[in-house]
Amino acid sequence: MPDTELVIAGGPPDLKGDPEAQRLIACAESHGVSDRVHLIGQVARTDMPALLRSADVVACVPWYEPFGIVPLEAMACGVPVVASAVGGLTDTVVHGVTGVLTPPRDPRNLGRALRKLLADPSRRMAYGIAGQDRVEARYTWDEVAARTELVYQRVAVSDDLAVAQ
Repeated sequence: MPDTELVIAGGPPDLKGDPEAQRLIACAESHGVSDRVHLIGQVARTDMPALLRSADVVACVPWYEPFGIVPLEAMACGVPVVASAVGGLTDTVVHGVTGVLTPPRDPRNLGRALRKLLADPSRRMAYGIAGQDRVEARYTWDEVAARTELVYQRVAVSDDLAVAQ
């Protein structure tokens, strides 16, 4: 994708000695895009909101993810998300509302989704607003605690539970 940068946050403290970081750098060099791929390593928690807000789109494309805090953090910052349709990401990211879900391990589909979203500032803004609304409605600590309490209350009064003896 011309005129785009890829910023990769995270990893070990020493990226120069990390085999995966070196693999990514070599891959970028072999494709002639090393000037547009930036591995920035670990980011302090206090710096994360500013980094997320600087993005046009946050891509979160693991092959497996039981929950997925990164998309929620991006959505809380008003940034649209392109994510793999795996695990908890299928709950946190609402396809076509807060972002785009793509099949895991499908770089062509991922590329199409990113190109389409990057070319549409209005859609990015709409997804960003919807993402912030979703986080505020469903994922604050108070809301998570209240929903968890409801589950416990339902389980505690259920007559349908089998009790092991």
